[in-house]
Amino acid sequence: MNRFARAYLGTWKAILASRPAVSLLLLAVIVYAFYYPAAYRSQVATHLPVAIVDQDQSAVSRALVERLSSANRVRIVLRTTDFGEARHALESRRVDAIIVVPEKLERGLLTGAPAAGLAIYVNGAYLVRASTVGATVQSVLTGAVAENLAPLARAAGIRALSPIQTDTRPLFNTAQGYGSYVVPGVAVLIIQQTLLMGVVLLSAGRRGKIAPSRIDFLGAAAAFCTIGVAGCLFYFGFVFWFQDYPRGGNLVGMLLATALYVPAVVFFALLLGSAFDRPERSAQVLAASSVPFFFLSGLAWPFSAMPVPLALAAHFIPSTSGIQVFIKLNQMGASLAEVWPDLAGLSVLTCGYGLLAWIRWKPQKDLARLEPAPSRSPGEPTP
Repeated sequence: MNRFARAYLGTWKAILASRPAVSLLLLAVIVYAFYYPAAYRSQVATHLPVAIVDQDQSAVSRALVERLSSANRVRIVLRTTDFGEARHALESRRVDAIIVVPEKLERGLLTGAPAAGLAIYVNGAYLVRASTVGATVQSVLTGAVAENLAPLARAAGIRALSPIQTDTRPLFNTAQGYGSYVVPGVAVLIIQQTLLMGVVLLSAGRRGKIAPSRIDFLGAAAAFCTIGVAGCLFYFGFVFWFQDYPRGGNLVGMLLATALYVPAVVFFALLLGSAFDRPERSAQVLAASSVPFFFLSGLAWPFSAMPVPLALAAHFIPSTSGIQVFIKLNQMGASLAEVWPDLAGLSVLTCGYGLLAWIRWKPQKDLARLEPAPSRSPGEPTP
């Protein structure tokens, strides 16, 4: 068995002998595949508590309340005519929204008075909930108005135009769900974070033990890359199929991107690991890095809305280019020509971090040669 193979197998033995490393590099990847998507299984927010302030007490308002009561996405927990009571419920977080039906709503809809209109007050801290309530109320109001005012309009001789019919056909997120939007991107970040924390935890303060030579360094990196590639294939192949997320856009491109993304993460982790003297310090520093890395990926917040220095710094994180390229390849079926800037970015990170890690992980004999000679007392014989 040559030295590379011994280093490769030795790294696996070191991983399996360390309970924290096994938990981060192996178990966490599997657990997160089912734990994280569970929160988005329904894809859309449902049964959101709302308060109704009915100041109209008309046929339209009663039909609106009845339709809201039967809607799946909202749940009426408070019905009152006092806005102050409903506001207190919103401020105390007993409801997510207040729907105010103003006086003379029915009359205003018939006559076209500009003062007639619903008011919706939502908790802006939860954007998905707020948009869900707004869309539900709009849909319910349209049905209530059509059902209750159409006969009155015909009796009064009002000739209304036929409403425009909208046929919505989503191209990629066919379920139009939040899970299909966020989980494919977060899966790329999960692969990076589990690999990053595991490699740094295992390598912090142990450069001389893990990679006493260049061949040992390459063998250790290859072992870590094996775990990363297996994680990518597990998520992009099995998990996306099992959770029924958009998938299978460009298989060849996905494999190529995996071959660039995983080494970039591994070399990034080895470089960071060389900066820590103890594994405990690495856990303290990296534990809270997932959320900033996600918001810097451009998935939840566009790069054009970020400060320029922050947007540039984001591209030094492998997950930034990784999320962009995997979303385009796996979910949107983009061609290699359409994602070449992201692939080029991953190539630069792989080479750059690989070179820096190669320099930092000097062989043990090189480190010994660079250490200064110990000081001797005057008159002490030279060894």
